Amino acid sequence: MIEVKEGVRIENPRHYECGAIEHLRQLLESGSPAQRDPRREYFYEIEGSGETYYIHVSPVSGNVVLLAKWIRQSQECSLSSGHLAV
Repeated sequence: MIEVKEGVRIENPRHYECGAIEHLRQLLESGSPAQRDPRREYFYEIEGSGETYYIHVSPVSGNVVLLAKWIRQSQECSLSSGHLAV
């Protein structure tokens, strides 16, 4: 879990829609579980409802940078599309 202060600044260098930033803010402030990137210090994945966010948390300022966002496929969808691979 990532500890962030209420009102933390979220930087958005890739210009994701405002709704994504607010959703990420809610996840951070509510203490949603975060998966640490094993290869990079201070980088995390946070899963929301249907989306995953990849972020960096500054160890100095505590600011969050949204680096990537993607829609998660359900496990059923992944399994059913397995027969499409050649």
